[in-house]
Amino acid sequence: MRVLVVGTGVVGTIYGYALAASGHQVVHLVRSGRAAALRNGLAVDLFDKREGRGRAVRELYKLVAVEALPPADAFELIIVPTKHYALAQALEEVVPRAGSADFLLLTQNWRGTAEIDSILPRSRYVYGDAKAGGTFSDGALIAALKAIDIGPAEGEVSALAKKVAGLFTSADITTNLHSDMLHYLWVQYATTGAGWAAFIHAGSFEGLMTNRQARGDVFKAGRECLEVVTRRGVVLRQYPDAAPFLTNSALRMQIYSWMMARRFRYDEYTKRCSAHAFGDPVEVKTFYDDLVATGHELGVSMPVIHSYAESIERFAARGVRAIG
Repeated sequence: MRVLVVGTGVVGTIYGYALAASGHQVVHLVRSGRAAALRNGLAVDLFDKREGRGRAVRELYKLVAVEALPPADAFELIIVPTKHYALAQALEEVVPRAGSADFLLLTQNWRGTAEIDSILPRSRYVYGDAKAGGTFSDGALIAALKAIDIGPAEGEVSALAKKVAGLFTSADITTNLHSDMLHYLWVQYATTGAGWAAFIHAGSFEGLMTNRQARGDVFKAGRECLEVVTRRGVVLRQYPDAAPFLTNSALRMQIYSWMMARRFRYDEYTKRCSAHAFGDPVEVKTFYDDLVATGHELGVSMPVIHSYAESIERFAARGVRAIG
């Protein structure tokens, strides 16, 4: 398949690399002046957790990069991996020259799709949630890859979702298909936002992992945020990822807490995917503010999440100073 990936961020590069390695024609659209820096390729240090692999791969990704959109209909699929609050702007730049290409929006969502639907018909896009992550270090991509989740914003699994799933399956990437993808993304938004807030409040992963009370608060914060999702109409029992946050058993809570600590300390996939958690103050604060604001609107009590407010503000202020 002919695939355009918008940018060379962590997630887009990981999936672009995997698709290109499986024989697909992958091109990355990059900002002006960036293509020359990528002419000799990009070093990739990937912990490949695709089924049957589970090993580290180090090689040069000889990616193809362009700084302007090729003529319309040059691609069958355009992958847009971006922050959810930057998605509309990205689509406004790409859609007019996309021809009849379909889109995979590899991003989060919290505020629905009205703005996106005004730019791109729903029949031409599906949402995706990356089971991949990492960070750039000394010009190399240090990352991990496991799977991907795909589905239409609302309704049953569509023909387009199945087509896109087939693309990733051809690269040996486990693909999980969902109906009502927005509900799935909202669950991810709630648990991720709660986790980030707890990490920021603790000051470090180690600070969180070594403090039983702080680890317990992660689950309490997650429960508060998932209550917001429930009041938006999501049936949480349909999403296994929510289960650890919903238990009323103290013993199970301790087990989940121990498992979380062990995963972040010893699981290479988890360690690499969480490497960016302290990297983007804007994203962290956006998640936090969205969850708090919606919780307030829906009358959800969120004492643990609110207790993180000062830490989030300090973290965001440091980010603003660094950018300035």
